[in-house]
Amino acid sequence: MAMHLANAISYITDEEKTQGGTLVGSHNCNVDTALQEMLAIKRKFGKIDKRQGYHFIISFKKQEVRPETAMEITQKFVEKYFGDDFQCLYATHDNTQHVHSHILFNSVSWRTGKKYRYEKGDWAREIQPIVNELCKEYGLSIQDIEVGVEKEPKKWDKTKQGIFKWNHQIRLDVEDSISFANNYENFLKLMELKGYETRRQSGEAYLKPMGEKRFIRLTDISGYYTKEAIESQIEKGIRHEVKRSGNRTPRIIGCRKNYRKYIPPTSYQKAFLAKMYRTGQLKRKPYSQMWRYKEEAAKFEKLQSQYLYLWKNKIRSAEELEKRKENLDIRMGDLDETRHQIYKQRYPHKSALALLKIIEENETRASYYRQGSLFYAPNYEKWKEAAEILVQKGYTVKQVSEMKESYQTELASVARAKRELKKEETLIGGILTERSRVQVMEIAVPEIKAQENIKETDSIRKAISAGKGGDVEKTGSFQTEMPAHDEKKKQPEQAR
Repeated sequence: MAMHLANAISYITDEEKTQGGTLVGSHNCNVDTALQEMLAIKRKFGKIDKRQGYHFIISFKKQEVRPETAMEITQKFVEKYFGDDFQCLYATHDNTQHVHSHILFNSVSWRTGKKYRYEKGDWAREIQPIVNELCKEYGLSIQDIEVGVEKEPKKWDKTKQGIFKWNHQIRLDVEDSISFANNYENFLKLMELKGYETRRQSGEAYLKPMGEKRFIRLTDISGYYTKEAIESQIEKGIRHEVKRSGNRTPRIIGCRKNYRKYIPPTSYQKAFLAKMYRTGQLKRKPYSQMWRYKEEAAKFEKLQSQYLYLWKNKIRSAEELEKRKENLDIRMGDLDETRHQIYKQRYPHKSALALLKIIEENETRASYYRQGSLFYAPNYEKWKEAAEILVQKGYTVKQVSEMKESYQTELASVARAKRELKKEETLIGGILTERSRVQVMEIAVPEIKAQENIKETDSIRKAISAGKGGDVEKTGSFQTEMPAHDEKKKQPEQAR
């Protein structure tokens, strides 16, 4: 959740460690709104899961550098390493004997939407050389840098922990925000800091937890969470006790007669069971053998899909299948031509679409400048210049946006149709390949049997001509040699 990033930001900006907040800085974002801006970028590009951020620590030698100098070095490192790609928040801590700096940055680039990737060897290849260069510039010895990752907490495991109850978690967060809020607007902002997306509709507030798809109405969670009730609770400082169940009346729970409370084994019992396992008196349950049939199941599924395709399309011969494949090739060519025409229609508006891209990339930061943040003046200038050129060309932002969306929709439709045709083509190719393989087997099997019969007849003839001493008995249309040990059985009968 966003609480992971919020906790990290709260830690590195602690006023007791940063001289009352004077040793705190930011890059590509504002210090006061760093968390909200990082979360806004994650939502914009739809990358709100997995790794939330990265945490670098630059540690200086004991009593070698002043906190202000360490802050300058950290600022130069951030500007040189991250450039204009990632939002960073950094701070220098002087509460220990070793002055050190923390750098926390968003895992998603605000400019491109791509995620930062830390590969093995990046520290020695890219990061450490920058630190060494800055330390030499200030006459310091080479410092160490540590790399950490701010990850998402592990996903809820339904098999082990049951179904996660969002309502209970939301109630806990709502009550916590109410206890710290000054008014209703401040309450909603505190909920956003906890990672929720807020929305108002018909005078009611809706919340969406990070990673979820649907909004949840606050009044559906509890009747205490209407706007008027929350404002009243904030004024009076009321905090409702949150419990799992709303039914507080005592009730009797019936149990089976043979119910016994689970008592964990003692250390002696554990040691005894381990000894029995080692000596083979206890056997571990066998593992599932389903993996043995994975290949057969895949073959069956493939054959089933091929059969259903033939049945649905009423294909009764190989000639019909070949004809359908030819039709697929014609349709694929038509789709390629359609895509070419779309690109051809889009080409005259290429410059307008490029200007729209610049406007969209700088729109968020331009809005921060209009709200009073001078740090984003360059972004505002880029946004303004692109918008003016677009108007001079005779376009409006809305018109170009609709045009872009229209072209993207048409191209996506063509791409989907091509994927479907490609799947069908692969399916037909598999059927034809399987058919040719079966025909080869049908031709090969009789030849193999004929060769085996010839070899068997030759061996029998050789045995007869060799005359190895055994009687020969006629059976059917060819002769077989009787084993020599059968003579002993025949002698007593002749004597009689």
